[in-house]
Amino acid sequence: MEEVPLLKALDRTYANHAAIIGISVDVSLDRVDRVVKEKGMTWPILADGREFDGPIPTAYHIQGTPTLFVLDRDGRILAKPSSAKELDPILKSAVAPKR
Repeated sequence: MEEVPLLKALDRTYANHAAIIGISVDVSLDRVDRVVKEKGMTWPILADGREFDGPIPTAYHIQGTPTLFVLDRDGRILAKPSSAKELDPILKSAVAPKR
């Protein structure tokens, strides 16, 4: 939760080039809704209340939170940063025009 302000800033910076999508592994969907509102998260948050057994955590082998991925348009993992603090240069490179 401490990186939410940075994620919000990155969401604004890269809004025209990239999208943030959250995956919640929380069991309580009411809690997910409450936290999203309290933190002012404006990106989609997917939650099914199945913890780590949901289809997305299973597909990406998520075993802890937070887990961050930068995916391309085809869903391939471009990077797996350990912190949101590492995202800016990764996103900058990912959205740069190819030469």
